[in-house]
Formats: sequence, structure tokens, C-alpha cells
Amino acid sequence: MRIFYSFLIVFTSVLFALLPFTGAIHSLLTDLCEDNQTVTTASSTNATVQLFDELYDDDTSSIELLSHDSDDIPIVSSYNGTTRALIIAGLAEDTTRVIDVTYDVDAINNSYFTTAITVATYIWLIMIALFALGGLIWLWWHPVKEGMEG
Repeated sequence: MRIFYSFLIVFTSVLFALLPFTGAIHSLLTDLCEDNQTVTTASSTNATVQLFDELYDDDTSSIELLSHDSDDIPIVSSYNGTTRALIIAGLAEDTTRVIDVTYDVDAINNSYFTTAITVATYIWLIMIALFALGGLIWLWWHPVKEGMEG
């Protein structure tokens, strides 16, 4: 019976970990922003665009680029959080095009609340780990009652 209960504890922990809690927190903290900018490259395959708003947590993985020129394969080269300058590589030379930049921005603008919500995410993950660990320890070191040795 202990093996079944151990499986049940681990299974429940995995279910808790699969809940979209951390994704929901990220969605609460961020909004999507889209900038449309005209960019001209002259003898270069790179272009610098100025983002209208600050990138959330300087996370360049949230940036999506779309060029209206079929010869372009735009990728993020670098980002400067101080100046909000985004360098885009993979563009065709000597061409003018419109680039759509979609990225996450801070939705709350309150550092205290943002910190509290972020800490809640870590507390949730720690609770899941402690639930599994505590449940297994209690299960394997708790005396077995008569008729439950199974």
C-alpha cells in the first residue's frame, strides 16, 4: 500500500506542477506591445529600431519580428535596456521595409506588487516540492497500522 500511496503523492505533485500557475503570473505581469517601424538598410544587413516601451525584464526571447520584405529573415541581434535600442540582423541590403516588433511590456508598473507576485510563484513551486518530500517521508517512516501493510 505504501508504494501506491507514494505513487499517488508523486502523481499529485506532478499535477500541481502542471497547473498553469507560473504562466498565469507571467500573463498577469505583462502586456503585449506592437511597434511598426520603417527601416532602411544601406550596405548593411543590420538595423537599429527604438522600442516605444521598455521590454519586460529585458527578456529578448519575448520579441517577435515580422518584416514586410520577403527577402528578410529578421532575428534579434542585441538589445540595450537603457536606450531601448533593438538591433535586428538578417535583413536584405539597400532596402526600405516596415518591421513589426511585438514584445512583452510591464503591465503593472508597481515594483512592490510585482515582487510580491513573483515571490508567490517561487512559494508555489517550493510548496509542491515540500508536499512531495514531506508526504513521502511521512509515508515511509510512519508506523503501519494493522491490516494496512498491503
